[in-house]
Amino acid sequence: MTNTIKDQFIADMQLAGLVSGTQARYLGCVNVFFKETWLAPQAVTECDVQQFLIALRDKDMARETFRGYRFALAFFFEHTMQRDWSLFKKKSRPPQSAACP
Repeated sequence: MTNTIKDQFIADMQLAGLVSGTQARYLGCVNVFFKETWLAPQAVTECDVQQFLIALRDKDMARETFRGYRFALAFFFEHTMQRDWSLFKKKSRPPQSAACP
């Protein structure tokens, strides 16, 4: 993630009124996503995020930790990257659909 995008993400969280602890947690979750996927923010697809979230589920991650990742990624991609993905409109865990290769 470039410094410009990171700065925009931080500004978006501040404008949304997220407390500093939540901002730090969201930034950490998004950083883990990019470190594990090696993708550029502009190149990430909805399928990439879905596969990452499914992989987290498969690790038997604690429910609240998983939700933190999901909300952090949703905030980043919806607000900072301006992506309108159906993945984040669902209330439950991401489906294991055949839509992703």
